[in-house]
Amino acid sequence: MFVAILESERVLAETLMQWLEDAGHSYICCSDPEEFLACLDRNLCDLLLVDCSCEDQRCFHLIEQGVSHPQGRIPLLFISGPGAQDPIVKALAYGADDYIVKPLQRPELIARMEVLRHRFPRLPAAAASIERFGPFVIDHEQHLITRHGETVAVTGKDFSLAAYLFGHQNELLSRHRLLADVWGVSQQVNTRTVDMHISRLRKALLLEGTGYQIKTVHQHGYRLEHAG
Repeated sequence: MFVAILESERVLAETLMQWLEDAGHSYICCSDPEEFLACLDRNLCDLLLVDCSCEDQRCFHLIEQGVSHPQGRIPLLFISGPGAQDPIVKALAYGADDYIVKPLQRPELIARMEVLRHRFPRLPAAAASIERFGPFVIDHEQHLITRHGETVAVTGKDFSLAAYLFGHQNELLSRHRLLADVWGVSQQVNTRTVDMHISRLRKALLLEGTGYQIKTVHQHGYRLEHAG
């Protein structure tokens, strides 16, 4: 599923992103409610994962607005501090569908997400979104990439990164831009994360002989180049 995260604590945000990626889910992550709502306008989310203090009234208006979507209701899982009843009651009153209390445990979080996903299935898209780039076919609905008809073994964030690179071919993309646009990370995160995924993607895509190459631009970032 595609999950939108609102989390202002950097360490917890990184933990949540890693847990979701390990479980095969995609995500965006924001630290500010306004930025979070703006992201919802651009992404078809399957679930909202929201952590905010009871004092931040913006958060509860966000909950009220966030769960409503033309494709159907977006389920919202509220993250609460330990022993804090007021935020939970308030979040549920504004439209949250479930809550989970810190300290978070990965198995419980993933299980609650799956329950909400089945309670609120999204309406199917009118048609699959498929893009073709030479021998590569990217199916955004199935999260699938093929090369000369053969499935490329990429999952989770590697798929999102590949799709973004092909969609911005011949553009110089900085590591920070990739973190912002692919990972949805507004906080400062180690850019070695990008390098690791690029290295994995090069091996998976087998670009030699396809007319494409991922070029490293020293001290700047990466560019997917197409000869032709």
